[in-house]
Amino acid sequence: MEEKELERRKIVAENIRKLIKEKGITQKQLAKEIGMSQNIITEYVKLRSFPPGGVLQKIADYFGVKKSDIDTTWKKDVNSDNTPIIEKTIDTMKQLEEQRQKIVLETAKSQLKDQGKETAKVISLENKKNQQTIDLAELVDDSKIDWDKWVSFEGKPLTDEAKEEMKRVLGKRLENKDK
Repeated sequence: MEEKELERRKIVAENIRKLIKEKGITQKQLAKEIGMSQNIITEYVKLRSFPPGGVLQKIADYFGVKKSDIDTTWKKDVNSDNTPIIEKTIDTMKQLEEQRQKIVLETAKSQLKDQGKETAKVISLENKKNQQTIDLAELVDDSKIDWDKWVSFEGKPLTDEAKEEMKRVLGKRLENKDK
């Protein structure tokens, strides 16, 4: 067991013992109230195991305290730059059993890998701008351009809708020659 994990167990065990003493009940009474066996509570208090998040929440609810009042170590691990969704994710994960926490971790790693692949595909607009700069005003003023002969991708003639959209965007400079 890591030193950090042992320290966490000690803190939680001490806080559970303190709450039991303050309330004037026994471990057996606590176990009965939260629907657990006395042996499980003893395991937590004797540092042999650590209560999963859901059990920790039941204990906190029974004593009318926050889960973080029992397990004070999580506050040290939380980064102040975390967004509310990260905080909610952490809180939810703490309630999961370790095996399920591992599944969430692996899912997050997979999502991060996919995001990296997607990001690599994106060309930033700034790079694109530097690659090809076209001054549309220069094109519009060029009297040699016949807008009716412009084509779209793959050499297909522009549709009337595309022409109208270009006219809307570029303004009166592209007046329809048919008028």
